[in-house]
Amino acid sequence: MRKTSFSEKVRYELCSMEISNLAEAEAELMGFIKAKGVLRLSKDDKTISVTLPNIQTARRFLKLMDQLSIAEHETVVIQTRQLWKQKGVQFNLPVLFLENLQQELFSEKIPKKISDDAALFGDFLRGLYLASGSIIDPIVSYHLEIASGSQEFLEQIRISLKDKFGIESRVWQSRHNYKLSIRRANDLIETLNLIGAIESATLVEQIVQRRSVASDVNRSMNFLSANADRIGISTVKQVRAIEIIDQSIGIDSLEDDLKKLAKLRIENEDLSLRELGEMMEPKMSKSMIYSRMRKIMQLADKIERGQIK
Repeated sequence: MRKTSFSEKVRYELCSMEISNLAEAEAELMGFIKAKGVLRLSKDDKTISVTLPNIQTARRFLKLMDQLSIAEHETVVIQTRQLWKQKGVQFNLPVLFLENLQQELFSEKIPKKISDDAALFGDFLRGLYLASGSIIDPIVSYHLEIASGSQEFLEQIRISLKDKFGIESRVWQSRHNYKLSIRRANDLIETLNLIGAIESATLVEQIVQRRSVASDVNRSMNFLSANADRIGISTVKQVRAIEIIDQSIGIDSLEDDLKKLAKLRIENEDLSLRELGEMMEPKMSKSMIYSRMRKIMQLADKIERGQIK
């Protein structure tokens, strides 16, 4: 049995949403038409053709039309030409039901009543996404896209997302059209919440949190590992210096505090300087131990170079 992809889960969640009122239904339908609508003129009438990529999205579009009492339309099931067979649906609608909105729908601008209302903008964006959007599994990458043939239109979406919701996005040119991309985790979560994919947004949040915890653990482990390596290298140098002293002039020839420290280091190679300081009588700070250990190492260096016999 094929596993449902994250993209399919988002689409299913959005297509399953309840439609609260006519204004919401109209805003979402406008998003569909802005994304995929084509105005067709004939001798007899004007129609809008909307071609949608899959049956589930088409059912959502039909539900919106039912809410708006758009009974007169033609539905054509089409076979997409791809590596795998997939059925799409084309709707041919009379322009009459959107007579007052034609200028806004087929311009490069976001309809004004939508741009002025944050909730309706989210509904509108949901229609855009369902018709021409895509999202990558957040386990792989944080990346949501909406495609359009109009760079100017996507730029207006980008500005609205930034100004109204603080969501960062960018518009770039693909081979055949333009795309608006959202690629930061927090922006992706905000966008999913905005279009109504609450469960999907929560799932992305959980993935981000798990990655954050894992990243913190990795940083801590790397720090501890590096610190342990550093301490290990220092300890080897310290033990070698003490052995040089012991084999030449003897540890007992050292001053009392240096002698105590040298013996503690030989007996406790796994302890840090701070821990050695805790064992001294009286106790010493790490800096005090460090300065005394440096004296031991300087003495060993002079012995090794023949300056002291």
